Amino acid sequence: MDLNHQYFEHQLSLMRASAAGTRLARTRHLAAAGVTGYRISNHQSGIGAGAADGWVRSSQNLDLWIDRDLGIAS
Repeated sequence: MDLNHQYFEHQLSLMRASAAGTRLARTRHLAAAGVTGYRISNHQSGIGAGAADGWVRSSQNLDLWIDRDLGIAS
């Protein structure tokens, strides 16, 4: 897995969510960032990297799976 590419995709999804013109688009981009974060976490866990849990926790802390404006889980 190319982690630099995954980090790049994660950041792009967050930037797209920030610039999204609709709630639906924002939710989709946040969900994409969350999926990428889990991919990174799973890969890091697989190689014994200590930062792996941080990706999951940061995703949860940033509410990447929930758009509070919509009140639904993505």
